[in-house]
Amino acid sequence: MRKLDSDIMDKNRLFELYEKTYFHEMEVREKLVGRVQINFALMATGFAILSYMIRMLDFSGNHVVIGLFIVSILFCISLSFFCIYHLVKAFWGNEYEGIPTGRDIDNYREKMVVYKSEIESYNNENPETKVPEIDVDRYVYSFIYDKFRDCSSHNTEVNDRRSAHIHDSFRWLLRTAIPFICASLFFIAGDLDISSPRKETQILNNTLNDKLDKIIQLFDQGKSTINNDKE
Repeated sequence: MRKLDSDIMDKNRLFELYEKTYFHEMEVREKLVGRVQINFALMATGFAILSYMIRMLDFSGNHVVIGLFIVSILFCISLSFFCIYHLVKAFWGNEYEGIPTGRDIDNYREKMVVYKSEIESYNNENPETKVPEIDVDRYVYSFIYDKFRDCSSHNTEVNDRRSAHIHDSFRWLLRTAIPFICASLFFIAGDLDISSPRKETQILNNTLNDKLDKIIQLFDQGKSTINNDKE
């Protein structure tokens, strides 16, 4: 009897541990989402800067610097795919397990009550072949205990796997930053920005030029007419 009570007490302690672990892993899940979003934001910012530099690239500049810039951009984009891969793995395709709802627990308890009444009826009708009766509360307790244990264990494994992917994504993000910084330095030091105020940007407007040419022609014709009249 003492051994049974001791086992129950040990199970109660484990139940508390599994319960705390379950809710802890749920909190960790939300924190991991925030970490993934931060890495996605850094990637999006980096791609926005890259797109600007590519769009405003002045191909009339130093060809050596332009070549180094393009190589750095290609390296940066190539390495970024590894970062994106781990971010996608950390954000999508991770399924968590939840404990049963109150309704599910009540339904299970009702089934156990019905099962217990069936055993009692059978024992009354067959006293020579009695079946051991069950403790409904103990069965319900074991049901919840098993769910907390299984769910907390599964969710811990999922969070560990997601944390590993987030760590790898940040590691690749740091590696991607090396060619990104090089490309930025080439872009700035080589003055490859076509919109730079140090450069004169020629704007050609064919329609406006045509109108100016017509006005000049009319002016010349009018001047010639006046000179002819004077003569």
